[in-house]
Amino acid sequence: MNGLRFTVRFRADLEEECQAAEYLKSLKHGDQNRFLVEAVLSAIKGGTATSPDGIRQIIREELAAALSAMAIAMPANAGQGANASTDEQMQDDQSILDDLELFG
Repeated sequence: MNGLRFTVRFRADLEEECQAAEYLKSLKHGDQNRFLVEAVLSAIKGGTATSPDGIRQIIREELAAALSAMAIAMPANAGQGANASTDEQMQDDQSILDDLELFG
């Protein structure tokens, strides 16, 4: 049977990748293939096969929703007792979103 072939490289300077490589080396050749195929399929089906950009987008959306919910739940003058103006709150919110850009 002719199938697709892939080359997988593990970085020797990353301990987790070394552990993964050692585990795969401990398996028989056929078992290595089956393990990798099942791991990829499991990641796809479980929704864990997300790109870093996808993860960043999810985090941004969740934080934006949380900030929006906080703004709705808080009375308009709730922050004013602590000398926090609406402009300051907007700057704080934007600062949080800007900090997320450090991940991307």
